[in-house]
Amino acid sequence: MRYTPDQQGKVWDVGAAGAVVHEGQVLLVRKTYGVAKGMWSLPGGFAQHDELLDEAAVREVLEETGVQAEVLSLISVRTRYEPEGGAVFVIFRMRPLGGELRPDGTEIDAVRYFSAEELHALGEREIFPLTRNAALTALSAAPGLAQVDLPASSAGPYHAFMAR
Repeated sequence: MRYTPDQQGKVWDVGAAGAVVHEGQVLLVRKTYGVAKGMWSLPGGFAQHDELLDEAAVREVLEETGVQAEVLSLISVRTRYEPEGGAVFVIFRMRPLGGELRPDGTEIDAVRYFSAEELHALGEREIFPLTRNAALTALSAAPGLAQVDLPASSAGPYHAFMAR
């Protein structure tokens, strides 16, 4: 989701990713474009204006990997600001429900699960520090923030994630 520019022409981007954990490994994708070209990353991207961030993570995981997954907890929030604007990026721990691993063939050219040892072995030109740390957090016993069911508000649908 890209918010419209403010009075100074600055924009805020909002995105989400999923750290899908299965049998002690986490799912990563290899990007085909931009500064991340050739690097391993968590499947994710911009949120659409008609979806919640956890829904965006589920959609992005499916689109990029062929895996249907569900959110377990919120494990990371990254904020960034540059002269052009800022960005918020959230990462959810997820578990697979089904599907077959397959890259989308456009933005992603490879999809595979990595163990903690394999994540540590990747070089700085193969994985960004945020990706490595979020993937390792997803594999750890750290609980993250769990979704809490709360009464609907008049502001429209929402999901809350809180420490328990």
